[in-house]
Amino acid sequence: MALRLQAGDLGFDAAFRGLLERRSVVTRAAEDVAREVFDAVRSGGDAALAAFARRFDGFDPRMVGGIVLDDDEIDAGANRAGEEERAALSLAARRIRAYHMRQVPGDSEWEDEPGIRLGWSWHPVACAGVYAPGGRACYPSSVLMSAIPARVAGVEHVTLATPSAPDGTIDPLVLAAAREAGCHLVCRVGGAQAIAAMACGTESIPRADVIVGPGNIFVTAAKRIAFGESGIDTVAGPSELVVIADSSGNPEWIAWDLLAQAEHDPLAQSILITDDSWLADAVDVAVKRGLTSLSGR
Repeated sequence: MALRLQAGDLGFDAAFRGLLERRSVVTRAAEDVAREVFDAVRSGGDAALAAFARRFDGFDPRMVGGIVLDDDEIDAGANRAGEEERAALSLAARRIRAYHMRQVPGDSEWEDEPGIRLGWSWHPVACAGVYAPGGRACYPSSVLMSAIPARVAGVEHVTLATPSAPDGTIDPLVLAAAREAGCHLVCRVGGAQAIAAMACGTESIPRADVIVGPGNIFVTAAKRIAFGESGIDTVAGPSELVVIADSSGNPEWIAWDLLAQAEHDPLAQSILITDDSWLADAVDVAVKRGLTSLSGR
């Protein structure tokens, strides 16, 4: 939703406050849904996941081989990704892996003056759960940036959960990224139910010690509920961006900064504050031009 407000307009304060506060109502509703989903998955396991797949994603897991993809299906899907895209994923994976290898902490042990042995040691968790969005857009980068650090740390098992299309297929780039990152299990489960499955464990999906990865407001609400049963990376909200610019601002740059954040979620907020009406008009035109060029992608 695009909204243009000008200070001094009648009702400006109320309209701007409403723009900033509209998320809180949606957040409370999402938390109620996430808690309902959690309770259902905790008690129903895979059967509950199948019911949510039919309800939210429009497909029956029984018709596509089940919730968990087998190795042949992952390989076949990954091979459908373009050669250039696979090469880019491979390069990104190498760079991400090299970066995180420098972060691996070392153990240390010593004996102090009274003869007491002191020190510390680091041990990876047994299972990590990775969530990769897949509803409105494909994010193979989320797979790489979440799963590779776990593998570098020595995590024995990495589960990837990602939404599927109504026919049960998963984007080839996500599957190629799963192969590059070394994921052990890939399941076609999205939304709050995916977080619940990894936090509680089901017949097909092992309980994860830690759950990471971005997602929509329902995923975020579910991660808040999961905290305590599993570790989580963070409770992240939709993207927020405020650009403050005067007449020296570049309309094209500002427009693409706004669009880059707005694409993440319908609740994302990209706001420009300026004292120059020409710049506001120019950015408005540039945003509309950018939306046209992005249509269908």
